[in-house]
Order: sequence, then structure tokens, then C-alpha cells
Amino acid sequence: MFSRKVRVALVIDYITSDYSNTIINGIKAACQKLDIDLLIFSIGELHSLHIPYDYQNVAITSFLSKKNLDGLIFETGSQLHSLTKAELTSYLKSYKSLPMINIASELNDIPSIFADCYSAYKELLTHLVKEQNSRKFVVIGAKSNSADIKNRRKYIKQILEELNIPSKDISYWNSTFDYGNTLNALEMHYKESGKFDYDTIIALNDEMAFACLDFCKQIGKKVPKDVIVVGFDDLDRSASINPSLTSINQRIFEQGYKSVELLNDLMQGREIPKVTVIDAKSILRKSSLRNNVLNGFTKNNQYLTVDRKMHSEENYSLNEWYSKKSQFYQITSFYTEMQSDMTMANLQRRINNDLKSFGVTSCAIVIYGTPIEMNTPFDYFNLPHKAFVFSAFDYATEVDYSGNPEKIIFDPNKTLLPDNLIKFDSQGSNLMAIYHNTLQYGYIIYRPGTYSIAIYDLLSKIVSTIIASVYSYDLIDGQRVQSEAAKKRLNVVASTDELTGLKNRRGLFDIGEETLRIGKNRGHEGLVVYCDIDGLKKINDTFGHEMGDRAIIAESIILSGNFRSEDLIARVGGDEFVIIAPGLKLDVFKRIKEKINEDCDAWSRTGNSGFELSISMGAVEYPSKKSNYNMTGLLSEADHKLYKEKHLKKSKND
Repeated sequence: MFSRKVRVALVIDYITSDYSNTIINGIKAACQKLDIDLLIFSIGELHSLHIPYDYQNVAITSFLSKKNLDGLIFETGSQLHSLTKAELTSYLKSYKSLPMINIASELNDIPSIFADCYSAYKELLTHLVKEQNSRKFVVIGAKSNSADIKNRRKYIKQILEELNIPSKDISYWNSTFDYGNTLNALEMHYKESGKFDYDTIIALNDEMAFACLDFCKQIGKKVPKDVIVVGFDDLDRSASINPSLTSINQRIFEQGYKSVELLNDLMQGREIPKVTVIDAKSILRKSSLRNNVLNGFTKNNQYLTVDRKMHSEENYSLNEWYSKKSQFYQITSFYTEMQSDMTMANLQRRINNDLKSFGVTSCAIVIYGTPIEMNTPFDYFNLPHKAFVFSAFDYATEVDYSGNPEKIIFDPNKTLLPDNLIKFDSQGSNLMAIYHNTLQYGYIIYRPGTYSIAIYDLLSKIVSTIIASVYSYDLIDGQRVQSEAAKKRLNVVASTDELTGLKNRRGLFDIGEETLRIGKNRGHEGLVVYCDIDGLKKINDTFGHEMGDRAIIAESIILSGNFRSEDLIARVGGDEFVIIAPGLKLDVFKRIKEKINEDCDAWSRTGNSGFELSISMGAVEYPSKKSNYNMTGLLSEADHKLYKEKHLKKSKND
């Protein structure tokens, strides 16, 4: 039996951002020094309403108890973008039995650690005004309840006023704290006003600043000659981009490291301060050196104008780019392969090897005895008393379990995992809920390897969706679900595309082949239509995957609004849709196609997206001379006509 060491948890919204990675790396370093095991709980945004089903991530907080942990670190800065301090404090009281440290904000009655940025902004803004001749500023941030974000705005305004910059020369714009939406907001402003006459942009985080750098390049403004750009957070990437980004280093790594030291003292019964303040540092780089002078700037700042040692394991080199490209292709191939028919038994036999191929060094997948429906956002999740280990492996302990010979059944209320399954360590294991739409299926715990954390996050979500689909399908086939309503709900999960609510590939073949069989028996005719969105990859690359998802959803709505209720509409790939329309004629389809193009144009004009929405379509009548009523053959014929249309569009554009 493994000896249980001190075990702590970091609770954070998402693990994929550079900001989160830097906090996690600081916490890992301290855990390694103090020989403390670490679990990382990715819970999404509390009380989330704008991301469908994101609230389901909160289910794993049921494991934040003395049964599983000795202490807790809660990153609250990001949660305060949408929650008030009173709401968040009330929520955290649920875990008062655990020693707890709050990081990135100040909360009453909870020991807190955060950075103060006044002196850093004072030093930097003084330099910009006096040495770099900055005179007209735009501050780009986002709406937030966070005192830290409010203080950044307040400090900037106060300091610029002290430097005799009139309020008319300081503008404030709101976006969200991410690259895609910030770039879109800048482009929309420029499109509407026809000008950008600011000489200095102050972004309230680095990711927004990266968008500002790319925006300036798009409109022909040189950085820093024409426009100075300043960020906040001093993420590792800031030092390696071109031009390198001037920023405020709030010492995120140090905050993470210090939080573990404070928590360790608290767990040992020692007195710790209620508030620990870390002074931020101003970091001067090329994006603000309009005039190549450093007069008045701190000379002994260890970070000043030099490439600092990166805290994270990321290395932004050409080799790293090729490595991530390879990882992306691997995850894409894995997703495509998993779209084929898969049974629970087949998945169970192969899942360990699939995960190992991505460098995962340990993993346990736990499935509840019966899926649990959670229809609305919640704070607390009641764990079932019966769950089983679907699969598990750990290189450190040589465990490799794939459901045979006996099923490992246990009560998750009593323990996170059965004894002697996988071993935790100071490098951290990530814990995420397995869910699909409103149904909770279980959870996955894994220790990542050397791939990008974004790949691991996507991998866990793909595995979660696959398990939900095949588990539901097996339950239906085995008649293990007694309620007809539950059967219907599970069948919908197995055949429904999560993003659009349309049928997925499985739903297309299940219903489509039956439709064609009936058509053949009765001598009916109809159309098979293959569609895809024009330029989705460019939309994703330019505006981010959130905007790409928005385009996909818009197209699903437009297609649903123009075809009949009896027509089968399915999303069969990233940007691909198929429609099977019994009785529809080609001349009627041409009118539908014209209306779809009109709807796409209308959406592009009013959608505030920054890109034009369009879709290419290829249609074939059935029965066809080549394929008769054969589904695969008809899809191939329609896809060929789609390709010809896209080629024609490309020729016209060229």
C-alpha cells in the first residue's frame, strides 16, 4: 500500500493559459522542495452562464475534503471577473475545514497572497511620458469584479493625471481577457471609426497586448515607432516575440511558490499573515522603446531589457513550433479515429495505450454506476455511492488495469481512488469531470507528460466525450436503463453533436440509412447535400477557436432555418454538414441555397464578428445512377460536387 504523504490541491478555472501555467509551475516547484503531493482541479468558471454546460466542471469540487486532501490553494483572481467578492467568499466557506490559501486577490477571513502594481505602473508610465513622448493613451481591459483589475485602471488614471496627461487623451475600451476577442474589438473599432490615432496602448494583460501588436501590424502601424504597446503579467512568451513586449511582472511564479510555503506553515499549525503582498516589477522591452533611452528607469532591475530565465518548461523556439504542430496532427488523428463505431469493451481495451502515446505517465478513469443528470448550474454535486474503475495505469507503480479480470467497484464518497491504483507526486495530477451536456459520467485523473498542456486539456475532453457516447450506447443496447425517458436521453447523447445540437456522424448513419432504406422500398426520391464552411481554419487562426465555434453554430442555425423539419441535418466533422432531404428537387434546392447565402450575408453584416460567413454546398439526387440508395456512395458524390463548387469559388477570388 502506498504511504500517504501530505497532499494539497490547487483549484483553478482553466489550465491552458500561460498565466495558469506559470502559477502551476511555481506551485509545483514548492511542492517538490517540500515533498508535497499535488492535485490540480480545473473547475471552469463558477456560475458560468455564457459557456454551455461549463458549469458541469464544478462537480469535481466534491472531492475537496479532508478525506482526500490536507490543504487547499484557490486561485480566485479569474473567478472575480464574474463573481462578487461576497459571492466568492460565501462559496469558499464550504471548504473551511481545510487549511486554505487564496491566491491572486484579497478575501476576508482567508489568508491571501497577491501582487501590488502601483510602484511598477508609476515607474513605467513616468518613463513612457517623460522619455518616450507618450501623449495619447488607450487602456484596453475587460469588465470585472476583481479589485486587482479595478486597481490597475485606477492606478493608470491617477498616475497619468499626475503626469499632466489630460483625461480627454485617455480612452478606456472593454473586451475580454483573451487574444481573439481583443483583436476582433480593435478591428471593429477601426472599421467603424476609420482611424487609430493613439500613440500608446496599455493592455491589462499580455494576451490582450499580443492582439494589440498584431492589430498594429494589420493597419500598418509600427511598434514602437508609431504605437507603444504595454502588457501585464510578463508571460514567458513576452520576452521572445518580436518586438519583445514591455510588461508588468506581478511575479506569478513567486505567488504560486509562496502560496505553498504559507499553506505548509498553516497545515503545521504555525501563524501566518492574513495578507501577503508581493511588489510587481516593471519590465522594459522593445515594444515601448520608441526613443532608445533608459533615463529615469530603474537600473538595478534584474529583468530589465534582458532575456530572463523562463520559469515554465516552455521553449518558444522553431523546434518547439514543429513539435506542437506534430502534437496537433496527432490529436486530430486521434479524434478522427474515435469517430468510428466504438463499444465500451473496445475502448476499455485500448484507452491506456492511446493515452500513453501522448506521453501521459499515469491515469485513472472512474465511471459512476449510473449517469447523473444536472440540468442547471450548481455549486455542489452529490457523489453517488457506487463507481467503478474503467481503466488505470501508472509507470511509477507498473499498474496497468483495463477492466479485467474483475471490475474494481468503490464508493467515491469515501476515497478519491481505491488504494494502490496510481501514485500522486509533487509534479501534479490533473482532475477533470467526465460529462456530456447535462449528464455526469465520472472523472479522470492524469499526470501529463511533455506535450503542450493545451493538447492534454483537449485530449481529456475528447476522451470524456467518447466515454459518454459509448457508455450511453452500451447502456441502451444492454437494456440496463429501465426508464424509457432515460433511454431516450442517453440515445440523444450518443447521436448528438455537442456544439450545435444537430445529429453527429453516428446519428446521420443511424437515421440516414433508415431513411434511404424506406425511400428505396417505396420508390421515393430526394437529395443528399454535403456542405462545409468556407475558410474556417482562417477564422480559427485569426480570431480564435471561440469565434470558429460561433461560425459553426451560426451555420447550423441557418441550415436548420432553411431546410424542412422532416429533413435530416447532421454535423459530421469540424466544418462539415450533411442534409438528407426526402422528396426535395434540385430546382427547389437552388432557391434554398440562394436563401442560405442571403442569410449568411445578413449574419456577416450584423454579427459583429469581423469576418464574412459563407458555406459551399454540393447536392446529388437519389437514387443516383452510380450509387442508387447507398449512403456512402451518395455522400461521396455530393462531396465531389462540393469540391467543384469550392474550386470554382477559389478561381473567382483568384
